[in-house]
Amino acid sequence: MKLIFEKWNSHRLMISNLEEEEILLVQDIYETSKYMNQWDGQSYNPEHIRNCFFKGNLPPSGKLENYRIQTIRNKQDQKIIGILSVYHGYPSIDSVYLEFLYIDKDIQKQGFGQEVINQFIEVTTSLGYKEIRINVALKNWPALKFWIKSGFNHVSGIYGDNEFSETTYANLELIKIL
Repeated sequence: MKLIFEKWNSHRLMISNLEEEEILLVQDIYETSKYMNQWDGQSYNPEHIRNCFFKGNLPPSGKLENYRIQTIRNKQDQKIIGILSVYHGYPSIDSVYLEFLYIDKDIQKQGFGQEVINQFIEVTTSLGYKEIRINVALKNWPALKFWIKSGFNHVSGIYGDNEFSETTYANLELIKIL
């Protein structure tokens, strides 16, 4: 199975595998994403990035060698501005599961997320993958708009609570056919 490259670029960004010495810095960036818990009901995990680095964020029966967590850097100043987490070969061998994409909230709305996903689509297509899947909280309207605008317009399922309330949560799995 071909994995996304350890290092790849877009016009303004460099994406590369997370290094152990970057874990604390990237955890700080991840911490700024904890506002998303209002949409998905998850608890903030102060060890999430460390766990991803050493154990991966794997699907059922997943293998660590099929997982990548990468940093997103601005080419201009080399600053880490985001995180990308990917599992290759789930739920089928020709699928890539984009587990997490986050751009630091202080610089969102500048096209960095769209730039990452556009280049990611090119990279995964060149590696022979047929689809990219993502999971989005139904209450996360900004993310739903972003992913649908990015061409993730096939729905494979809705998962979570059956009834809507302020304390219930559900996710939509979206697919982009390559």
